Amino acid sequence: MCPKSDYLERRYHLRVHLGVPVRAHYAGEVRTLTLELANASPTGCYFKTDGPRPRLGQWVAFGFVATNRSVCTAGGRAVRIDDAGFAVKFERINQALHTFLVDNSIPMVFAA
Repeated sequence: MCPKSDYLERRYHLRVHLGVPVRAHYAGEVRTLTLELANASPTGCYFKTDGPRPRLGQWVAFGFVATNRSVCTAGGRAVRIDDAGFAVKFERINQALHTFLVDNSIPMVFAA
């Protein structure tokens, strides 16, 4: 394994760090869960949880209401599971979530 300083970042999109609660559902499960959406990009996301995790390849869908009252939703397959949570690669993402992520990934500029 390479030291972290030698690791080449493979992501194509910036991650938007969120740390917000969302409602999520794992395919084949009866109940929904509230999970922390730690970060997201237009192609995937990472959830932090100390509760149940999906199986690799299991479909995960989630949604939340943004501050502008748009309903952001996405779904995809679990591609990585670790001690802190799991990652999902999106197969579906609605326009509201895509716009939210693009708008929030623009660096902030502060006036002096």
